[in-house]
Amino acid sequence: MKEKYLKRIVIVIVGILLVLFVSNKIMKPKSNVLPEVKLKEIVNKNKSFAIMIQEKSEIDKYQEYNSNKWPGDDYKFKEAKCIDNNGNEITEAVTYENDKITLTTNKTVYCTIYFDKSIIGKLREDEELANKDNLSKDLQGGMYRYQGTDDVHNWICFGTEENCGTNDDNIDKYMYRIIGITPEGQLYLIKETVLKEGIKAEFKWNSKTFMPDCKGEACEWPNVDLYKRLNGEESNGNPIFVNNPEYAYMALENDWYKLIAEHNWMYGDTSDRTMMDKYNGQLLYAIETGNEETFRYWPDEVQETCSSNSPCAEKEYTWSKNIPAKISLMYIHDYLYSYYDGSTDESRGNPGSYTNIKNNNSWIHFQKDGYNSSTSFEWLLSRRCFGNGTENYISVWIISDEGGHSFSGLDHERGTRPVFYLKSDLKISKGGGTKTNPYIIEILNKQD
Repeated sequence: MKEKYLKRIVIVIVGILLVLFVSNKIMKPKSNVLPEVKLKEIVNKNKSFAIMIQEKSEIDKYQEYNSNKWPGDDYKFKEAKCIDNNGNEITEAVTYENDKITLTTNKTVYCTIYFDKSIIGKLREDEELANKDNLSKDLQGGMYRYQGTDDVHNWICFGTEENCGTNDDNIDKYMYRIIGITPEGQLYLIKETVLKEGIKAEFKWNSKTFMPDCKGEACEWPNVDLYKRLNGEESNGNPIFVNNPEYAYMALENDWYKLIAEHNWMYGDTSDRTMMDKYNGQLLYAIETGNEETFRYWPDEVQETCSSNSPCAEKEYTWSKNIPAKISLMYIHDYLYSYYDGSTDESRGNPGSYTNIKNNNSWIHFQKDGYNSSTSFEWLLSRRCFGNGTENYISVWIISDEGGHSFSGLDHERGTRPVFYLKSDLKISKGGGTKTNPYIIEILNKQD
């Protein structure tokens, strides 16, 4: 009897082990167990997710990401690959938006989330390799900005997939500099050299500058000649950038033009007093984005203009208008924020007082690199409006060849360098950001 019972017990144990073995073979996913993933600050203990990030300088290699937060601006979501308990691929189970994973399935799944290096991640990696510290670590005026004087690695070709740093003709036509990059990945570019139309290299902001011609909104940015000519319209002259044959890549149907994002450009006025009292990038950025009051001289309801016989009063004023467009000019704060002498972080965007300007040393100054030597002044987007309340014409802030700010009537001819934002889904295919090895943009989904 004891032997019979013992045999039965052995048979039951063997059966249980066999069932467990078969179940394990059936239920185990056909891949290695995924490392536990950390979503935001909450650790997922069931090992159903893993996060992998692209390795440095390696396109097809990934490494496990172990932080308890999502990868930051240096990475962008690529894809999610999921399998069920049988190892079968589950498609469209995961969506990623605003740093959140949404899982839509009624099955038990095991997912690996892949993140590629973003554009800003590549820019930071290149800075690290070159032992540079020009791309700000924190947001400076709404973006990460290149700040410095000499040898700033922010050169980039636009309009060609070839190296445009090989000769002066190519530099003149295709070379740009990266002002900064937004957290969303939009590169903000400025042309290295001033625009040309044949031998002409200076243009009017507007053909009208006196009152009453400029009364109301007549001489505000969306209505002036330079805005229209930059964006491909005829207005007291032919287009000088978009639809200008000298820059064929800026034709409306061109793939390069389609890479440029439409942006809401704020515009407005700021007085001499503001420039004297608040001359640094942070404060000018607050003014030029409508987040802080400034001042301007403006006629009251009964005045036709400001003049010595009928002076205008200085009034509080806040920027509140914007225009959606692709092309514009840089702001005062763009110019100031570009400065960094390498001494302390407090010097970033703070090139000294209005009367003791050092910004001609900044990489962004139009004569810094030896180009544009025949141009003495460069237009900005920001108007000065009326001067001391006795002038009867409207003026705009400009940059001088000595690096300081001055002002000019709208009907004067000055150097013009366009700025624009690129869409965030572009790809930098090669280059290191130097003048001789500039960044090269790859045109994806080219039109035949």
